[in-house]
Amino acid sequence: MSRSRLLRAAAWLGACAIGVLGANAVAPVSAVALPKGTQLRLDHTALVPGSFGKTQSVYLYNYDTDFTLNDVAVTIDTAKLAGVATAKLTFEGSSPCEQSGTRITCSFDTLSSENLFAGITTLTFRPEAAAKVGDEGEVSVKVTSRDQTFTKTSKVTISEKVALEVGPIITKKVKPGDTFTNPLTVKNTGGNAINGVDLFFFYESMFTVPKRYDNCDYGTFAAYCHFEATLAPQQEYVLSEELPLQLRPQVPAPGVAGASFAWSTPIDGRDNFDMVQATKPTRGTQGTLRLVQKPSGLRAQGAQTEDSFFLDTQSVILTVEGTNRSDVSAVGGQVRAAVGTTVTAKLGVKNLGPAYASGITEPAATVTVAPPAGTTVTTVPAGCTKADTGYVCRTNVHPLEVGEAVTWDFGLRVDAAGELTGTVTAKSSTPDATPDNDVAKLVVNPVGGAGAGGGGGSDDGPSLPITGQSGIVLGGAAAVLLAAGAALFVVTRRRRTRFVA
Repeated sequence: MSRSRLLRAAAWLGACAIGVLGANAVAPVSAVALPKGTQLRLDHTALVPGSFGKTQSVYLYNYDTDFTLNDVAVTIDTAKLAGVATAKLTFEGSSPCEQSGTRITCSFDTLSSENLFAGITTLTFRPEAAAKVGDEGEVSVKVTSRDQTFTKTSKVTISEKVALEVGPIITKKVKPGDTFTNPLTVKNTGGNAINGVDLFFFYESMFTVPKRYDNCDYGTFAAYCHFEATLAPQQEYVLSEELPLQLRPQVPAPGVAGASFAWSTPIDGRDNFDMVQATKPTRGTQGTLRLVQKPSGLRAQGAQTEDSFFLDTQSVILTVEGTNRSDVSAVGGQVRAAVGTTVTAKLGVKNLGPAYASGITEPAATVTVAPPAGTTVTTVPAGCTKADTGYVCRTNVHPLEVGEAVTWDFGLRVDAAGELTGTVTAKSSTPDATPDNDVAKLVVNPVGGAGAGGGGGSDDGPSLPITGQSGIVLGGAAAVLLAAGAALFVVTRRRRTRFVA
């Protein structure tokens, strides 16, 4: 199983934990600056000499939206692995891919994503018998289609087998805005010295980084640190100072938050390193974060890999105390149009704060639009579906930040004269501070307005107060899932929804 798949599994368990924790739980998600558009993925691979090998998936993904490609041709070139490793189709004969020598080709009439992910094929890499530690080759993938072309080159490195073990789960109590420190530890549990280790962690959208070190690169949503220390066998190491993070003041409370810190050898951390580098990171300037070393001096061979099926991730579980809730309000409005003509109404939701609305197993906010009697909906925007009560629209931002609004453009044909009134109802995924503004009016041709016109327009109208109640559910099973989902992070989904300030 590849590291990326393990991370996905842990992230899923973390997501399940958040779901069990209930509507007021905090999801540690990355809200901004993830790669835009469809991406091609094949992880770098480290192989131990004489081992059975590893399996890696070739796939496309998109953090923003599902996608479909037409007339797809895939070429995988493994010629540059000569003398290092072999690459074979894992399930030869059961996929739209064929292999001839060092070239693998696949073809699809259409290739569509499901939950933002579209699998292409799976490769099994095995080291050559004569390969030695430090040997390196590469495999290239090219995907062409009627719509787009993608390329990816990944390295395959023969590496010495080592063993890393991270420290236990850390639990702390904090309040929104608090700075807390993380006493991270890592141990070399193998028989070989480990020549340098790396640390990777996400910090958006729950945290800010109050101190930035000069051996760390800080991207837009994650950081990557390198430690030059040599880790002697059976020795444990701690950071020279506990790594600080600050919980953002906008984090909901009460609730549960989490951070995860992934230790790896430099070889095993290449995909995370690439992820951070793609965001054009900045190097810290506030001193060097070191590992406190115990007696060492054993010489390591070079490239190394932690060749196990376990995540080298130390997790921090935060109990967020106090009261800090989002105030999700409905966005209605007034529009004017002559009978028989069509007008666009921008309807949606806005978070007035002071906390963000998280959303993880469900949208951050859901909006129900009940069009006025005497109108016909002619355009249903993406992200909205017909329902018994009208139309239901779901946000695809995680979280819905303080001050952020999401609107959808509805096309309305005016079929009757006079003032026509409908409603827009917003529901938050987290307990709402002020339910009185959860419903707003949608008014077509308000009495006393400037008169109907053919062009149509939209402006905000008054809110219609409705009182509601939100509950919090905290279950004992949450702790089990939180421990199992050690990574506690998920990638964000941002779809083609209109945002307004």
